[in-house]
Amino acid sequence: MIRPSERVKRVYHKHIEYFGEPSLSIRYDHPPGSKANEYPPFVDIMVWPPEPEVEMTTFASIGMSDKLIPDAEYSVELHFSQQGVLSEETIEKTTIFLANLSLYPFMNSLRIDWWHVLANPGIIPGFSNSTSLMFHPSFVENGWDSICTDTVHVKILNVVPITNKERLVLVEQGRAAFQKYLYENEINLFVDRESI
Repeated sequence: MIRPSERVKRVYHKHIEYFGEPSLSIRYDHPPGSKANEYPPFVDIMVWPPEPEVEMTTFASIGMSDKLIPDAEYSVELHFSQQGVLSEETIEKTTIFLANLSLYPFMNSLRIDWWHVLANPGIIPGFSNSTSLMFHPSFVENGWDSICTDTVHVKILNVVPITNKERLVLVEQGRAAFQKYLYENEINLFVDRESI
């Protein structure tokens, strides 16, 4: 069994402090290809079911932060939330989707950060009308958006599926216009939606 680095252990414990014990944790290891040493040795996808005060199913990667993001001085972990109780099939597909997404920046030597958009990421479980992903910082002021370890800053990137229309507003008009568009159209980013 692969032992986690001290950084990954710290990230894991911070998640347990924040969310409590997950209902499910699936390990994906054996990175593909001949450059496996350039990828995190494993990624656990942890799942927390909805609670009465938070009606979200929440997923988090643990292990991606073992490596620095290409061309950056920080590492990241991914969070993904979907409103409501999800089926076992959707949960399974989402864990696979996030595990694959966690390798994407390393496989493509791509720096990812808050507000970056990833077009055409494939089929996004539970979001059939979304065509892109946006990496969002904390959704609330002073929210949880990073973990400081002894040596590296670990950013939490909230993975948000967006429709083609939403992507165009963000990319062509900027963040302020995007946030205004969401507000004016009463868009809930945590449910599947039609492209307006």
